[in-house]
Amino acid sequence: MAIIAIARERGALGKLVASELARTLNYRFIDKRTVEERLEGLGLDQRQFNAYDEKKPGLFAALSSVMEDYIRCLKKIMFEEAMQGDCVFLGRGCQYLFRSIPGVTLVRLVAPLETRIKRIQESQNLEYREAKKQVDKMDRDREGFNRYFFDTDSKDPSNYHLTINTEDLSTTQIIDIIRNLADLTTTPEQVATGQMMFRNLAMAQTIIRHILNDCELPIFFLDAECAGNEVTLSGIAHSPDVVEKARAAAHVEGIKRVNNNIRVGRVGQ
Repeated sequence: MAIIAIARERGALGKLVASELARTLNYRFIDKRTVEERLEGLGLDQRQFNAYDEKKPGLFAALSSVMEDYIRCLKKIMFEEAMQGDCVFLGRGCQYLFRSIPGVTLVRLVAPLETRIKRIQESQNLEYREAKKQVDKMDRDREGFNRYFFDTDSKDPSNYHLTINTEDLSTTQIIDIIRNLADLTTTPEQVATGQMMFRNLAMAQTIIRHILNDCELPIFFLDAECAGNEVTLSGIAHSPDVVEKARAAAHVEGIKRVNNNIRVGRVGQ
């Protein structure tokens, strides 16, 4: 096994299962804390993190350039962590970022609403109304996050290899189910292919952020696709000079060839 990505409803035992699964397998556990620490290392502060973490951004937050940098950084972090292998991811859009990548097991944990409310009541010593309010808000926030940033429905079962109703299952039983699924569906060849894909995806985000943030080049819809030591750039720039500067900037460590498909023009043309 290499990568297990877990999505969850509030109160469906997501954090408990994911953290215990990682401990059992001796895998690294990648959750909110891990992402937050790494985002700070990339220059995003706590306030900026809280504005976007697993929630749909408000009007002013959505108009900020920080939002675009947040999602670039999030992708970079998730791909770099996955590239190292042997990880259990919890939330942060992992099920969409890792979709169609070999060697990844995608799981969603759910439970009936009343069961989830009762669990939150018991774990946080809350009245029913307050627990329900918390569950409803978190469900809305996470669904808004997934729709806004990844344009997808988190409830769609086709996004996962397995959806587990945790209502009548123990933590140990849930972990055993996930482990068995990963064992049955993951091969060493898939893991190796997946790690190479993660490396390419992480490198692409590094290059994009270097061009836009470090070099501050004004390029619209900038995208990068990496394959080994080669990268292909696309987007729209206002001058040939910017296009050439982007080509030069893309020669980061590990990249030997740059295919520059950035075109000169105006947005909308």
